[in-house]
Amino acid sequence: MSKTKVVITGAGGGGANNIITTIKEREEYFLIGFDISEYKVARADVDRRFVVPLASAPDYEERISRIISEQKPALIIPTNDPEVEKLSEIRERLDTQLFFPDHESVALCLNKWNFYNFAVENGIRMAETYHVENLDDVDDIFSRFSSDLLWCRAIKGAGSKGATKVKDAEQARWWIKYWNEMRGMLISDFTISEFLPGQDFACQSTWKNGKLILMKAAERLSYIEAASRPSNMSSSPELAKTVYDKELFDFCIDVIGKLSGGQAHGNYDVDIKMNSRNEYCVTEINIGRFFMITNLFNLSGKYSMIDTYLRLAIGEDPEIEDPFDFSELYLIRSLDTLPTVLSPDEITRRLQD
Repeated sequence: MSKTKVVITGAGGGGANNIITTIKEREEYFLIGFDISEYKVARADVDRRFVVPLASAPDYEERISRIISEQKPALIIPTNDPEVEKLSEIRERLDTQLFFPDHESVALCLNKWNFYNFAVENGIRMAETYHVENLDDVDDIFSRFSSDLLWCRAIKGAGSKGATKVKDAEQARWWIKYWNEMRGMLISDFTISEFLPGQDFACQSTWKNGKLILMKAAERLSYIEAASRPSNMSSSPELAKTVYDKELFDFCIDVIGKLSGGQAHGNYDVDIKMNSRNEYCVTEINIGRFFMITNLFNLSGKYSMIDTYLRLAIGEDPEIEDPFDFSELYLIRSLDTLPTVLSPDEITRRLQD
């Protein structure tokens, strides 16, 4: 029987490799890796490898279209925001499937300031946020808060790019000025918001034509290399555990319903933090792709997130009765080590051996 060809972008990177590792355990898929780095894609555990331009490059569409025409994959799975944005934009011109939300939702979620305004207009709870048009705005923004700490971050980007805690206007100006002068970002690429001090959750879900198929969540308990970051935190956990929280699930379902107009389709990864009043707040939605920690969701419960996604994308019914599939597992990660997923019982057993 011939294998189903699937393209994985960013192949060789951490997020892609977590997806590839799970898919490679199945024998029915032929994996094709794309990446901008010949070195990264060379190390990817895939069946074919291609070096492609940046998603922002003028020849990106032409180059990947030629490969798609030659290789004839059934599906392409992006693993980073720039490619999610570009592939969504050109989806109608690609001769392969993209199991994606609508382009309007994709574009909205990939700009944090635009999404914040949408959230305010639609009753979605987020941290109170203000856009920095120029450095003279910073004092006025700080005057609107009584909190000792605020959060300064970039409007676009993943992995907490350009984000840190700031305690006064001088720190915020310095931070934005640094990124402007040293990294080429615009002053207007930043926002300043209320700092959310509470629990930190990742909720990943897969939908088809407005129907929730599978939803799983995890709490981030500590962060990779936190001590070396100015904020002492990031979106990449060193330690995380799966959670079953109906109130959290209902909150995410409401958010996704408002975003999609009741027609959610594909993947929606919602980042949530608790505010000082112990209320759920969306921090961002990583739309159209998988969380970096998706291997935790692939191994917990009865149904794997990536298997469910693949079956839906190629038109099969995964036959899931309860979309809130759960088992308690911990994800333990660090630099230069393979991620480990363990149950509480296995952790106890290993400590007693």
